[in-house]
Amino acid sequence: MAPKTASIAQAITQAETAIEVTAPKAEAANQPEATTIMTAPKAAASFFGAVFTAGRTAVAGVIEVDRTLIGYARDAITGYVELGKKSIQARNLNDLLDLHVASAHARVENTAANAREIVELSRQKLEEAYAPVKEIVATYRGTKAA
Repeated sequence: MAPKTASIAQAITQAETAIEVTAPKAEAANQPEATTIMTAPKAAASFFGAVFTAGRTAVAGVIEVDRTLIGYARDAITGYVELGKKSIQARNLNDLLDLHVASAHARVENTAANAREIVELSRQKLEEAYAPVKEIVATYRGTKAA
């Protein structure tokens, strides 16, 4: 039985040697997958945190835009009340007509200026809201967030 024991011991030694030689190669080959599996929860938490932050920032931006619009509406109502008071005090029909033409012209200019401001404010708030998600997307694309 000694020859079989020797051959078994020799086979075990050869197997151990093979494992020692191939194990580092196998670990190196599996390392990216292991890293991906181990970092997936962190990446998911980072992504959902960015989405949550973006949503919260977007809601805050919508509220700010709404407040700005309400302010413009308040100014318009105040302007119409003043126009009504001045219309009652007009001396003749020509003064009344001039008053309304000037008021209409001012309203058109104010509306255009307000629209530009709302568009700019909306764009700014959208960029602020998208920034956290943009950073996460840029890391996966391998580009720099601008």
